[in-house]
Amino acid sequence: MNGTVSLLYVEDEPTTRELVTNMLKLNGYNCFVAENGRLGLELYRRHTPEIVLSDIMMPDMNGLEMARAIRADSPEVQFIFMTASSESKFILEAVDIGVTNYVVKPVEMPKLLAALSHCETILQLKAEAQRVKHLEAIGVLAGGLAHDYNNLLQMVMACVSLAKMSVEPGSEAYTHLSMAESVSSDAREISQRLQIFSGGGSGQMQKMPLTPLILSGVRAALGQAPVTPVFDLPPDIPRVMLDMTHIQLVITNLTVNAVEAMREGGTLQVAAGVRNISRESGLPLPPGDYVQITFSDTGIGIPPENLPRIFDPYFTTKKMGVNKGQGLGLSVCHSVIRKHGGLISAANSPDGGATINIWLPVADETGE
Repeated sequence: MNGTVSLLYVEDEPTTRELVTNMLKLNGYNCFVAENGRLGLELYRRHTPEIVLSDIMMPDMNGLEMARAIRADSPEVQFIFMTASSESKFILEAVDIGVTNYVVKPVEMPKLLAALSHCETILQLKAEAQRVKHLEAIGVLAGGLAHDYNNLLQMVMACVSLAKMSVEPGSEAYTHLSMAESVSSDAREISQRLQIFSGGGSGQMQKMPLTPLILSGVRAALGQAPVTPVFDLPPDIPRVMLDMTHIQLVITNLTVNAVEAMREGGTLQVAAGVRNISRESGLPLPPGDYVQITFSDTGIGIPPENLPRIFDPYFTTKKMGVNKGQGLGLSVCHSVIRKHGGLISAANSPDGGATINIWLPVADETGE
């Protein structure tokens, strides 16, 4: 269960209300509790929780009336109705409202938790779809800007190079021109990242093993940092169809982020293995076999309020400026992995630190 999910629970029967509320809190839900539909509607409009769990038959305002009012305000909210068998006549009306999750009273906790998990999966899928749509729109703009920006930058760099040939090495003018050349080189790297984010770049796809890329990429990015890498990379990891340059960039960005989260030192665990994804997995991926790569650090973790935006372009918790956070690293990772037919997600580890998971489809080896 995701402890960051907020939930409105509406139930008029005190014993059931207390029992279910305690169970929800034990499972990490942020609960708002009401004893009838009118109070539930007030709480919803005040806090806008992501899931509404409600009884149907209640005094003052029943669950169906409350659901209609909430649905008018928030079409995307997830509902679960707890209903007794004698209340089955209300099911059709609930379907008309858009409620498709039910738990029969008396409540069986495993079934209720399964229904809540289903709602969370739907919320995650919708959030991911919205994020992809948002990033695609930004990517179109970024691609055009990067192309024009890169052309202008090439002219600037050519002029700086010619100007350096006209002055004495070691002179003040030569020093300033060298600095301009260095900054222009950094700007060109940002332009290249924007091109990758927008879907541009080399695009040279080939079947390759991931283990050598992971080992060399992580070790190179760590450098002399006080971080100990721990690898769990089985020898039988299948090959993946990938763009080596882009995947190397992903590995580098994730390693650098981990190092910056462990400035006093720590451990970076990198693991990989094969996972079969089914339609019931809850992941927004086509069914099939995937290589799952996990980066787990022992750093400060990701503030919960930042998790929904962690892959947005130019979102960063670092200071902005030259040689500081540019806010493109994780958004580039998201774009690269998505264009490889995969998925990337971020979460906080139960023991502290952050965990990044990547899924890449296993290459088709038939006919070889």
